[in-house]
Amino acid sequence: MLSRLTRALVLGLFTAIAGFGISIFPFGLDLEEATGLSLLFRLRGQRPSPSDVVVVSIDKRSADALGLKNDPGKWPRSLHAALVSKLAAAGAAGIAFDIFFEEPRPGDEDKLFAEAISSFGRVILCQRLQSERKALPGGGELYSEHLVPPVPVLNDAAFAVAPFPLPKAPSSVIRNWIFKDSAGDVPTLPAVAFQLFSMDAYDDFLSVIKRSDVSFSSEFPADRTSAMKSGALVRSIREILSAFVTDAALPGKMTKVLDRDYKGDEKRQRMIRTLIGLYSGEDRRHMNFYGPAGTITTIPYDRALANDGPNMLHKEDLKGRFVFVGFSELYQPEQKDSFYTVFSGEDGSDISGIELAATGFANLLEGMPVQPLRFGAYAALILLWGFVVGSACRFLPALASAGVAAGSAIFYLLFAFVQFRAYGIWYPVVVPVFIQPAFAFLGAIIWEYADANRERRNIRKAFGFYLPPDVVDRLARNMASPGTDSRIVHGVCLYTDAEGYTSLAESMDTDKLGQHMNEYYESVFRPIREHGGTISNVVGDSVLAIWLDTETGTERLASACIAALEINSRMRTSAYDGLSGLGRMPTRIGIHAGRIMLGNLGAMDHFEYRPVGDIVNATTRLDSLNKLLATRILISESVGEQLKGFVMREAGTFLLVGKAIPLKVFELICRKEEATEQILRCCSAFSQTLSIFRLGLWDEAEQGFSAYLAAFGEDGPARFYLDRSRQYKKEPPAGGWNGIIRIDLK
Repeated sequence: MLSRLTRALVLGLFTAIAGFGISIFPFGLDLEEATGLSLLFRLRGQRPSPSDVVVVSIDKRSADALGLKNDPGKWPRSLHAALVSKLAAAGAAGIAFDIFFEEPRPGDEDKLFAEAISSFGRVILCQRLQSERKALPGGGELYSEHLVPPVPVLNDAAFAVAPFPLPKAPSSVIRNWIFKDSAGDVPTLPAVAFQLFSMDAYDDFLSVIKRSDVSFSSEFPADRTSAMKSGALVRSIREILSAFVTDAALPGKMTKVLDRDYKGDEKRQRMIRTLIGLYSGEDRRHMNFYGPAGTITTIPYDRALANDGPNMLHKEDLKGRFVFVGFSELYQPEQKDSFYTVFSGEDGSDISGIELAATGFANLLEGMPVQPLRFGAYAALILLWGFVVGSACRFLPALASAGVAAGSAIFYLLFAFVQFRAYGIWYPVVVPVFIQPAFAFLGAIIWEYADANRERRNIRKAFGFYLPPDVVDRLARNMASPGTDSRIVHGVCLYTDAEGYTSLAESMDTDKLGQHMNEYYESVFRPIREHGGTISNVVGDSVLAIWLDTETGTERLASACIAALEINSRMRTSAYDGLSGLGRMPTRIGIHAGRIMLGNLGAMDHFEYRPVGDIVNATTRLDSLNKLLATRILISESVGEQLKGFVMREAGTFLLVGKAIPLKVFELICRKEEATEQILRCCSAFSQTLSIFRLGLWDEAEQGFSAYLAAFGEDGPARFYLDRSRQYKKEPPAGGWNGIIRIDLK
C-alpha cells in the first residue's frame, strides 16, 4: 500500500512539473492564448454589449446610398461635419473617429469639419502611430515610434487626439493597448474616450486620489472644467497614470477611501472603480469580445445622416451614448480594416477596427475585460491540479484512472467556463483540461506496463536458473534485426585530423600518449557538443561529428563553423598546453553538408551506429586538402553559400581524389565581428588574384601571388597557387584549362 501511494505521489509531482513547464514556456503561453481563450469564448458565445456605446459604420451600403466611392479616406469632410452636428443634436455623449485626417483638403472642407468639431466640443480624432526601423552603423537596428496628428485645423479643433494601434494579420487580435508604453505611455482611443465619457465623475475621482496623499504638478487640470479644455484631457490622463505607476499601492488606498467616503452611493462608486481600473491595469489588456461582427449596436452612416423617412436618426435614442465612427463592413474581401478574432467566421466575416475600439471602450465601461490569473495564482493552480490528477490516476486501477482523467477534465472546464462567463476571469484551459489529465493517465499506464515488464524480466531471469537457454529464449519476445534501422537525413559533417600525430605516437610511451590524447579529445569534443553537434566516430587522432536536421539549415551550418573556429582557437593559443605538458596539436578541419545515411552498419554480432555516404567521404577529402593548401578549416560550397556572419575566402575548385564531380572550396577565417582590416584586405586581394589564375593567365597569376606574399607574408593557399602558376606555365594542364584543379593524393 505504501509503495503504491509513493508511486502515486511521484506521478502527481511529475504531472504538476510537466504542466507547469509547458505553461511557462512561450509555446505553452501562446497555445493557451490562441486555443484555450478561444475555446472559452466559443463556449460562452455572444453576450449583450453595453447600451452606452454605438458604432456608426462607414460601409459600402452607405457609400452607395450617398453616391460615394467605398473609400472612407476620400469622403467629403463636410459630410463628417454634418454627421457631427446630427449626433450632437441627438444627444451623443461624445464622438470618436477612427479615421486618419493627415492630408489637408481644398476649399472649405477642413474648415467646415473643424467648426462642427469645435461647436460640439466632445470629438476625439485618431492619430497614426508611425513606427520606424533604422539600421545602425555598427550593425543592428533602432526601433522608434512617433505620433502623426491630423491636419492642424482639425487637431486644434478636436477635444483630444489619440492613436489606436492594433496587430494585423497573420496574428489574431486578442489584446489591445490602453496605454502605449513604447510611445511614451500615450493613452489610446478607447482610454481617452472612456475618460471623456466619465467626466461627470472626474472631480470625485481626483478628490479620492488627493485623499490618498497624491499631489500633482501645477499644470495639471485641477477640475472637470479645466480638463474639458481642448488638449487638456490627454495631459491629465498621463499625469494620473504617472501617479499610479509611481505608487503601486495607490489603487488599494483609493479603494479604502472610496469605501469610507462614498458608502451608499453605488453609482458614483462604480464609476470611480472603473476609472481606478483604467489606470491600474496592464497597458495591454485582453479584450472581452461580445460576439461576431455587428454585435455592438451599429448604425449605417447614411442612416445617421437621414433627415426624413423611416431611417431618421431620432428613432435611435443616442442621448448619453458614446459614438465611434469608422469603417465597418461585415464582409470585407479586400480586408480594408478588418481583423481576425476568435469570433471571425468561416465566411470571411472579421471584426473591423472601429468595432474593436468600441469593444475596448465597452470593456472599460463595464470594468470587465478578460482577466488572466496573476502568475503566482496561475502557477499554484497548474501545480496543485497536476499533482491531484496525477496522484489519483496512478493510485487507482486503469479503468478508474481513465474515468478520473476524463471526469477531472470535464469538471475543470465547466468551472473555468462559469468563471469566464460570469466575471471575465480567464483560467488556463489547455494544460489542465487536455494535457495534464492525458499525461497522468498515459503516465500511469506506461508505469504499470514498465512494472509488469520488469516483473517479466525477473521471471525470465529466474527461469534461466531452471530451464535450458534455448527454451527461455523461445519464451522471450524476438528482437528485430538491428540492421534494419537506417534513415536518410540532411546534416552537416565535420571531420578533424591532428597534425603530427604519427610522429608523436612513435616518440611517446603508451601511458603518456593516452593521457595526452584524452586532453586533446576534450578540447575537440567540448566545442562540438556545446554547439549542438554529435560525436559520431573516433579513429586514432581523427574525429567525425554530425549536426542533423533538428535545427534549420543555416543554424546547423553556423553551429558547425563556430565549433570548428573554437577548436582551431584552442589548438593555436597558449591556453591549451595539455595537462601532460606536451604542447599543442594543430588540427585540420573539413566541413561539408548534404544528405547522409544514418543507421546501424555491420554484420553478425557487431553493429555500429554511424553516418555513411558521399558527404562523409567528401568531408574527409576536404580535411586532407588542408595539408596541400597549408590551411586549417576548409568548407564546401554547400556550406559557404548559405553561411552568414563569417569571413571566408574561396580557395578554388577541386576534383578531389575518388570524386567525379568538382567541389568549390572555401577557407573559413573567422566571424565577421572578429575580422580586422588586415584580414579583409588579405581576403579581397587573394580573391582578385585567384580570379586571374582562374582565367589561365599564368604570368600575371605568378606575379600577383608573388606580390601577395610580399605584401601579406607567408600564406598557404597563395604559396600553393604560386607554385601551380609556375607549374602550369611550364606544362599547361592536360586536356585544356577549365579552372578545376585535380587532386590525385588523399
